[in-house]
Amino acid sequence: MPLTMIAPNGRCSASCHRSYWLVALGAAAGLAVHASAQVTQEVSDDGLLTTTIVPESTDNTGWTRGGATIFSTVADVEIHLRRQIGGLQVADMNGDGLLDVVAGVYHSSSFPPYDDWHDMVFYNTGTTLEATPSWVSTEQVHTGDLQVGDLNGDGSLEIVTIHGGVSSQSVRVYTGGAGGPGMTAGYVSSTPTPVWGTAGVLADIDGDLDLDLVTSNQGVSPNPFRPNYMFRNDGGTLTTAPTWESADQAVQNGVTAGDFNGDGWVDIAVAKWVNFESGIYYSDEGTLNTTPGWTVGHEETDKGAAVADLDDNGELDAVFGGDPSRAYGQSAGVFTQVWNNTDPFSGAQEIRTHDVDGDGDLDVADVHFSTGRCHVYLNNNGTVNNDPDWTFDASQVGNTLAFGDINGDGRDDLVVGYSGDICIRVFFAVAPACLVDLNDDDLLDFFDVQMFLNLYTAQDPAADFNDDGEFDFFDVQTFLNLYAAGCP
Repeated sequence: MPLTMIAPNGRCSASCHRSYWLVALGAAAGLAVHASAQVTQEVSDDGLLTTTIVPESTDNTGWTRGGATIFSTVADVEIHLRRQIGGLQVADMNGDGLLDVVAGVYHSSSFPPYDDWHDMVFYNTGTTLEATPSWVSTEQVHTGDLQVGDLNGDGSLEIVTIHGGVSSQSVRVYTGGAGGPGMTAGYVSSTPTPVWGTAGVLADIDGDLDLDLVTSNQGVSPNPFRPNYMFRNDGGTLTTAPTWESADQAVQNGVTAGDFNGDGWVDIAVAKWVNFESGIYYSDEGTLNTTPGWTVGHEETDKGAAVADLDDNGELDAVFGGDPSRAYGQSAGVFTQVWNNTDPFSGAQEIRTHDVDGDGDLDVADVHFSTGRCHVYLNNNGTVNNDPDWTFDASQVGNTLAFGDINGDGRDDLVVGYSGDICIRVFFAVAPACLVDLNDDDLLDFFDVQMFLNLYTAQDPAADFNDDGEFDFFDVQTFLNLYAAGCP
């Protein structure tokens, strides 16, 4: 059946061709999809989306386009725990030199119900993750997002969790230690107005060389609109109450940080839900302005924010997840839309920028709640592909993603968080083909050189190493440079 998205203003805003129902609700609306006993009903971490899952033929399959083998198309690691993963980070949490996976778990009125929403850390065993988490939070609180950073400067990483469910206790901090963080929060926020935290970012906003926290927020009916908050880091501890809040209130759905105007101070970009415009709050020498200085110019269903200099011109660009997801390139302080995805799917939940293929520029990746699909869009010398180069279609709904070298091979892997019986999948990065290993024996030796010379003499297209349609010195030079560099 077709997918239909209904925005909080009641207008139908998108449709696609996957066997799902999707209803986008106001933050406090009740469930509108009546699931039978044979299907699963899922609710997103911010309560704005509800979907009833109907299996389809492409579930649990992955594919690539254009010959771009970036990740395996079958998950290399699966965590078989029934959880709703709201946030993911990859970091060395216990100081052993291996990257672990930190997972925030949320709670909702999904059906069948979930009976566990403790946050978790899956420690790295050397080349993979433990199947059952060694670290489990004492508290069981709806976590829609989490961040990791060294707040107190002692060299250990703290876990900062952002909580949904309207409360003044929207942020918790688990203090890091030599063997990992404590399992009971050492810090709990107290906001002047109860909020539903949707996302957070750690950044040095005030320029005092420690990490502050900015959160995006929402509320519930009859007032689902809330400001953004900043909690300043004072001497290694976040202030209990926010020291800054935006003057405008909205349903805020993602936040990231970067020096967008190049003045040496960190600004923030915030994604906003229907009826509000995503945009950038600029900093005035360490104090964030209370209203956006630039907005995208449309009031659509944005969720998730990322930052990158996609075209490598020295100015940061803004990327927002949505229907479609979009990137806004900056030139001389002026933003222009330079990219959007062309997937006919609604319900982007998170978007990230990362150098996925190791070519030195930042690519774009997103994950969709409604379809369970995760996509990677490669950046080719400043131009991001509109169609995904890699896709995995999960049978579960998709919530969050992160990157990091889990198996220790020097290439960053992809970690995706879902709601369901498989709550985390890890896709190991695939080594790029060794173009100069012409006889495919996994060795670089005289036989490869001899084969190149034979191909070159025969003017075989396989010897056109610079892809210019000619056979000349430049092909020889390119081959010799690659040969000298060795296989990845």
